[in-house]
Amino acid sequence: MKFWKYGRVALALIGSMVLGLSITCCGIYTSGYMYVTGAEYNQIGGYKIDHDFGYLTPITGSPFPSAGNDPVQEMVLPGGRFLATVNKGSNTVSMYTIGGSGVLYFQASYATSGSKPVSIAMDSSGQFLYSLDQVAPDGSGRGDITVFQVDQNTGKLTLITNQNTFNTLGTQLPYFEVNYKPVQVVVAAGFLYVLDQAYTPGAPGNPAGCAATLSPACSTPDVFLYAINSTNGQLTLTQNQPLQLPTSAGSATAMTVAAGGKYLYIADTNGGGTASRILPFTIGPSGVLQILVGGPVPNNPTSVNPDALLATSNANFLYVANFGPASVNTANSNIYALTIDAANGQLQPVSLQSQSVYTTGSGPIWLVEDSTNQYLYSANYNDNSITGKVIDATTGQLSNMFKGTQFSTVGQPTFLAVSGRVY
Repeated sequence: MKFWKYGRVALALIGSMVLGLSITCCGIYTSGYMYVTGAEYNQIGGYKIDHDFGYLTPITGSPFPSAGNDPVQEMVLPGGRFLATVNKGSNTVSMYTIGGSGVLYFQASYATSGSKPVSIAMDSSGQFLYSLDQVAPDGSGRGDITVFQVDQNTGKLTLITNQNTFNTLGTQLPYFEVNYKPVQVVVAAGFLYVLDQAYTPGAPGNPAGCAATLSPACSTPDVFLYAINSTNGQLTLTQNQPLQLPTSAGSATAMTVAAGGKYLYIADTNGGGTASRILPFTIGPSGVLQILVGGPVPNNPTSVNPDALLATSNANFLYVANFGPASVNTANSNIYALTIDAANGQLQPVSLQSQSVYTTGSGPIWLVEDSTNQYLYSANYNDNSITGKVIDATTGQLSNMFKGTQFSTVGQPTFLAVSGRVY
């Protein structure tokens, strides 16, 4: 009887240990959730990220219907509880709650001030969300920024009006104007930067006779600069003029910030030619951008159409997504890997041999790093796939995942976002 009694206790203890290990196991194996916007069918794909191998498995209920047409960008808000998506076809920003197991629950959509929103960013405190519209509502042809305050407990957005600019009725404008053909907004070091593909007509530095035209000869990309008020989210023009870029019209496609706001890098397609490059800048105390010593850095010579940049969270590496030709094939579609010199921000290929260029699906359009900094993923627009790679933390080189490196996803994927919150 005594042996039987102690045996039952032992079995119970073993059962408890097994249960505890299984709970711990599940927490270890899923390191985060990934979300991908799909423009073709207005969907959001959701995936669990495997901690040990990086492979993706669909979240229950995925793909989720988008609350707007043509979702083109998204962002997981700080804390990992909410997802914001930009719907270019509906002129809205939609908010979702990220529930248990990564399931998305739609909250509400909020109209932007202008039309064709394409990009969003947040201030460092996570209180204010900045949405970039390609067309401002005043008919000028310029773009604008719509500012929302974020309720960090509920995810609800509240419009912030422009305290510095008024309409003819004396009412504060609900937006902050930027330059022509804006494509991306980022926040760094207390400043907001907008990448515009067409500089203001007639501005200093433009050719003579370009006072009122947006023809290619009269349009040079620029970076438009605002200072952010960390208390109320207001944007204020600085004394620094927009920085004209040494590129051809429409060729500046994407930018990213590295080293906690110390450096900023811009992808330049060079008009679609093979001599594409990366423009490296330092960010000064007043937000001013200064080109790094040595100037533009060549992209891989076999690659064309760089359209996304990713600086890793440890600021050691920069990855360039090269879209390749506009067709469903993988020729010249790849990821180019470079190291970032911590002292001066200068770039070098991670390897002097061919190990600096890595294959993807067709048309990589965005890059993201997982929350554990082990894996890199590309959204491949042409063949509706996600490519996953393992990051060598020492060299920055990429390798294929052990359990498969290519994953089918929603139609015409446009963007990737990752939440490290798992529950």
